[in-house]
Amino acid sequence: MAIERVSIIGAAQPVKAEEARLADLGLRERADLQKWIIADPSLVEPGLLILTEEYDKWATPGGDRVRDRLDLLALDSEGHLVVIELKRDDAPDDVHLQAITYAAMVSRFTEEDLARIHADFLRRSGEEHDIPKALQAIRAHCGDELDAALLKQPRIVLVARSFPKQVTSSAVWLNEMGIDVKLVQFRLWANEGTHVMTTSVLYPVPGLEEFTVVPARAEKAETAQRAANSTRNRKAVLRIIDNGSVQPGQTLRFRAFPESMAWNNNEIERWVAEDPRRGRATWTGDRSRPLRWEYDGQCYAPTSLVKEMVEQLTGNRPGYASGPRYWLDSEGRDLAELADLPGGTAPENP
Repeated sequence: MAIERVSIIGAAQPVKAEEARLADLGLRERADLQKWIIADPSLVEPGLLILTEEYDKWATPGGDRVRDRLDLLALDSEGHLVVIELKRDDAPDDVHLQAITYAAMVSRFTEEDLARIHADFLRRSGEEHDIPKALQAIRAHCGDELDAALLKQPRIVLVARSFPKQVTSSAVWLNEMGIDVKLVQFRLWANEGTHVMTTSVLYPVPGLEEFTVVPARAEKAETAQRAANSTRNRKAVLRIIDNGSVQPGQTLRFRAFPESMAWNNNEIERWVAEDPRRGRATWTGDRSRPLRWEYDGQCYAPTSLVKEMVEQLTGNRPGYASGPRYWLDSEGRDLAELADLPGGTAPENP
């Protein structure tokens, strides 16, 4: 591995900075490194929402306390939980085992658990947030809804100054088995009172997947595709707003899209026919919840509205739905198709 050199650029010539440890500078893991990441999660990865720190409210099914403390729990923009384990300087040989244990425990968290945990974290941070507001913030971070299947597959990020071979080889193997593990290396440099910190992804190496064949379970591939589809669904609304293919006040109608789902299309069509208001929604132009459902007057994202309809019909809320495929304009084009139209294609409002 190449050794990084850091130089301080002065008026005369570059001056080499000497590498330092957190301990050498009197800095600590929780009071300093952890707080830096909370203040700027992009030090570890762009697009992270920190849900909580120092979480230790674990219990066995019998109610016994489990004495473990998770450094940081975050949520990425696709809806995966991210377990972040920090070490002040050099990582111990078993740091990955500790993180795997935490990942197994957080994989049982529900939306409601996360909302409660995040609300408590925000209150401890001095922000006034109740559970409903915390849940709204979590959903907004992922584009309105969390996918229950993605929550069951947390990612792991280990942060340290260096990692022993036991950890790096385990990280490679775990990724080959479909468990997402990232190693982030930070290094500190000092020169005449000036301190510089660098962070970089040690593993997986950018572009490595292009040169290796990684075995992964079918479920992992399926949920990854669902995450990609969910991202596309969220962006569909933004593309429609940009290209003007649907105008505020325009009425859209529901159609049962042929998709492998946990409900019967014939049943939902009959349910909609019982009250035609269930099959109509008005486009508001809002970037988060652009559909006002005629049945209850509330605003939803396209996918959330489909899930709400299924829940009212069956009593169970599905984990995934391709919402834009279910809502059509007067010409029979669904929102996914309308999102792909070029700009300036606003239809006449019937």
